[in-house]
Amino acid sequence: MSGQKHTICGYGWGDVGAALVKAIAAGDMTKAQRWAAELVCSESGLGRLEAHLFHAWAMHVGPALAPGWSQTWAKNLQHIRLIWSKSAGDIRVVRNTPSVRQAVAETVAWLVKAPKRPLPMAPKPEDCFRESEAMRTRLRNGGGAGDQVGCRRVWSAGQDGLDLKTIGNELEAALRANQMPRTLFWIVWLLTLDTQKDCPTVKERAPPEITGKQRKSVAWFLLALLKDLLEEARAMPGEDMRCMWELLVITWTKLGTKGRRDVFVAIAQYVAEKLQKSLALIAVAPPQPPFEDMKRAMSETDELYSEIAEEARRFIAETPHITVLTPEAARAATVAKAPPPSSLDRLAIAYKLIGR
Repeated sequence: MSGQKHTICGYGWGDVGAALVKAIAAGDMTKAQRWAAELVCSESGLGRLEAHLFHAWAMHVGPALAPGWSQTWAKNLQHIRLIWSKSAGDIRVVRNTPSVRQAVAETVAWLVKAPKRPLPMAPKPEDCFRESEAMRTRLRNGGGAGDQVGCRRVWSAGQDGLDLKTIGNELEAALRANQMPRTLFWIVWLLTLDTQKDCPTVKERAPPEITGKQRKSVAWFLLALLKDLLEEARAMPGEDMRCMWELLVITWTKLGTKGRRDVFVAIAQYVAEKLQKSLALIAVAPPQPPFEDMKRAMSETDELYSEIAEEARRFIAETPHITVLTPEAARAATVAKAPPPSSLDRLAIAYKLIGR
């Protein structure tokens, strides 16, 4: 069942994920709760929900406006995964457990009600490549940032390449100067190194949960550097920080390249701002959204899941098809393939062509 191509009500996975993130960005509580519940009810939907919510947090809210959200979602995920484990992976048990519904509703409601802050636009890899030669010339001529204390703590002389040290120094210098365009340039450049033939050697920093080629990704060097600078700034409570990194590891594969980049950009933006105030001990966290709004959203979960169950029954009773959310996909889905002509049809066409 893990290979399902659609949700329980027949919607495409990509459409549901996009609709969920869009609803969170727009502050639409009804739609956000609806599409989150759709993923909870669907086979293999929980893992997608983990990544979509974390990605939405990075894209539209960020650690500056909701640093405690990561801890809430991590703790709720721990409970949901416990229910999943005890039920031997039975999604019917998970989606019908009231505490699971409440946990998801609370997490989504916080994102919907949190103040929004759009993510800065990151340059495309091709833009970085066009500028890379001029950048290399500048660095060769002694125009680099020089050794930075954070990079010095993270970079391993015996296992990390010299190019990685240079990029790390440049990125840290941009962060300390709060120069976001330069910061974004170095983040994108660093993340594209994995696809390059001349990728520098890198120390293996990935946790045991990560397998395959991702274990030696240069992205783990970037994560280690951001983590070191965030700890230096002392701007986030330790438990919030730990849960944020935990969520990144949990969703690492499902986030994909773009999702991981957006999370790194959101954290880097936060680090750059907090480094300007590094003398502060711990910043005062923004208040949580009004409890009454979150409580109202959580109280309506049973009715919402009943509606999904009814829609799922109708979908199963009909000829299975993928229900889509976008007009373009809807038009494509309605174009039916013409049946092959029968032998009589072919004979009639042949007579018509010879004029008989």
